[in-house]
Amino acid sequence: MKAKGWITTALVAGGVVFAVKTTGGCLNQPAPDQRLAGQFEDLCDIARKGAEKPVAGVKSLGRYMVKHGGDIAKNLVDTVALIERIRDDEAHDERARVARDRMLEAACPADWQAFDEAINDSPEAIELLNKAGERLSRTLEIILGPGAKLRDLPQILMHRLGEQR
Repeated sequence: MKAKGWITTALVAGGVVFAVKTTGGCLNQPAPDQRLAGQFEDLCDIARKGAEKPVAGVKSLGRYMVKHGGDIAKNLVDTVALIERIRDDEAHDERARVARDRMLEAACPADWQAFDEAINDSPEAIELLNKAGERLSRTLEIILGPGAKLRDLPQILMHRLGEQR
């Protein structure tokens, strides 16, 4: 093979490696708002089933959130970041509308309403939610400090990072 052929082969191979690295190994990876909509659909399924069996539904919701809560947060933040990288304002706004529509399409307010009503009719389900809420509050208080709220996290992190210097 001539030098020109080797250079072309190297450039193509480099482009393939770059594409694989920048797309997480998959060229057809769904957008973060598509992944988030899928997670909303999973949660809707839990809510539908939970309307029939609220205690099992609360437990299922807890397990799902423990397992996927970070992914949900990541997909939401990644959706915003994806949109904010779009320089053209019109294209930016259109992409934001697409993300909104995808998420709204996956929403199921009637299922959540039915689940909420079933929970309110079940003292055992209410007790499970109360215990989970108290535990989460303790966790956040230990991590963020007494009386701190999740909204305080950026300020707390900046303060603590400043202390480390």
